[in-house]
Amino acid sequence: MIVSMKRLILYILLFITAHVVHAQELAFTEPLNLGSLINSQDGELAPILSPDGQTLYFSRAIHNNNLGGKYAGTDIWISRKDGNGNWTPAVNAGKPWNNKRSNAVIGISQDGKTVYLLNAYNYKSGISFSKLVDGNWTKPEFVPVPGINRDDFVGLYVHPDFDVMMISMKGKDSYGEEDLYVSLKDKNGVWSAPKNLGQSINTAGFEISPFLSIDKSKLFFSSNGHGGNGEADILVSERLYDSWDIWSVPRNLGASVNTGKFDSYFSIYADTVAFYARNFGVKGTDLFTLKVSYVSNVLPAGSNFLTEKELNEIYPKRISTRLDFNKGISTLSNDQNEIVWFVGNRVLSKSNIQILIWVREEEDSKNTLERTAEIIRALKLVGFDESRIAVSTQRIKPEASKSGGGVIEILLFR
Repeated sequence: MIVSMKRLILYILLFITAHVVHAQELAFTEPLNLGSLINSQDGELAPILSPDGQTLYFSRAIHNNNLGGKYAGTDIWISRKDGNGNWTPAVNAGKPWNNKRSNAVIGISQDGKTVYLLNAYNYKSGISFSKLVDGNWTKPEFVPVPGINRDDFVGLYVHPDFDVMMISMKGKDSYGEEDLYVSLKDKNGVWSAPKNLGQSINTAGFEISPFLSIDKSKLFFSSNGHGGNGEADILVSERLYDSWDIWSVPRNLGASVNTGKFDSYFSIYADTVAFYARNFGVKGTDLFTLKVSYVSNVLPAGSNFLTEKELNEIYPKRISTRLDFNKGISTLSNDQNEIVWFVGNRVLSKSNIQILIWVREEEDSKNTLERTAEIIRALKLVGFDESRIAVSTQRIKPEASKSGGGVIEILLFR
């Protein structure tokens, strides 16, 4: 019964909140084209950086110097940095990685000595890997993964820990075109059949080119089903509550990354540098790089908190909307319920004003979900529409909470 209740709360948070905002957001510099030493007049795709940052692997399509010729599929190409930190001219990786089919690097081990490859070496469901031995890469070896659809376009990313892979494919349970799936390796080394990530990620359109952050908390992908700037935009979704089933509403990476055309194959390293492929018309795609940083922001882009003057007009006698919780307590007290009802009633008719539930939880807090769900429930009882509610979660140190259990503030923005 406890498990069922927790699952119910998870779904309440996912489907009642219109959007989830975060205390820190990714910020990007202006994308920089990697130039003619890497990019050609054809198609460069799927950039993957080695753990030491010195080697860039990518796939090249519709190119005369591919092993199978211009129209035989994609080949893996490689560029390395020289002593001055500049990228050297890209070269075809050759055999044993490349053949007449579609070849791609889909992940690299933490030590850089194992490269995971799109399986283009037999017709079985799975992936392949190659190891660096005495300065040479071994012939790709097959790893079975049941359930990968080999009849249509398939994209994969294998995490460096080699325990999780993200898959883009059209499966029997897909919602539209390609959907995103996850496969996990069990303690016996057996990979599970791909599991659909669900409707918070997947749409009637396509979701492709997945990439999982090194801490396994963020999933980057490209889609034409979430709106955006062009034919396909890059988005990010956060994995919630250590579950592979629960994901935040995807956020568009914004106009600094996405264009009016087809943007895809985003990958990020050490939260400082990223690469992706940008379409430049009928000729093909180029690879771009950009620097990454984090900015503090608990509101959606373009939104602002109400000013003190505006708040005083809503609350004639200004009250505190800070709710302190003791450890182990998940329900609202009568006083806390009154505060939530008061705020909800005061802004119920002001349709341009939204409520932010700003959760500042301690690292060992076990009751955040229940508390947040209680506040959302109270607001809905007042008649507050869920599309006007946002949630932001931020970790705090124990001394920041008066009662040692966490703080939730009810804030207003437009």
